Amino acid sequence: MRIDGNTLRLPGGVAVRFVRTLRLPETGTHPLPPGLGEFPVRRVADYAGTVPEEWRARGGVMLPVYLREAMWLSFSGTTEPAALQVGVGKVCAVSGRPWSDRLARDPQNYVVLPRQPWLDGINSGKGTVRQFVAVPLGLGATVEGQVTGEEVWGGVQLQSFPLKEPLLTEWRRRERERAEERRRAPAGAAGGYGAPMAM
Repeated sequence: MRIDGNTLRLPGGVAVRFVRTLRLPETGTHPLPPGLGEFPVRRVADYAGTVPEEWRARGGVMLPVYLREAMWLSFSGTTEPAALQVGVGKVCAVSGRPWSDRLARDPQNYVVLPRQPWLDGINSGKGTVRQFVAVPLGLGATVEGQVTGEEVWGGVQLQSFPLKEPLLTEWRRRERERAEERRRAPAGAAGGYGAPMAM
């Protein structure tokens, strides 16, 4: 993992940006709030003298989120196919269930990149999501506490699974062919995409 500006780059070309947005009321349904810029991303190790011991032990990155703010995750800039797991306090944001280190299809516990451009929040069932927000551990207000009954982990967990060879080689070949077709197509002609490849 590396930081490129405010973009977190994971194995396989996965790019994640943390986008600041308005925190919405937790009751009712609301239209998508606007993006208000990116949160700055910093390595925990660079602040070893000032962060809590638990943070130093786990490592990773940190970003400053006020309690009145929310965020969504942008995956623009991801270059090649990958499956990305997103967890919040070791609760899967995609399925709303406890975290598993393995990919699962039923219920699906990952997003497919680059097809999925962003993730607004945590699956709360019935086609709704709850925003990614900051709340103190130990008050019973976290998704982790509500799903697992404990508040131990906190934070956001990300794990990427790049497309494996030889499927990645085939995907790259198809992408080169599509690029060549678009280059040769007359101006204004619509280009199509082939069937998606399974991960």
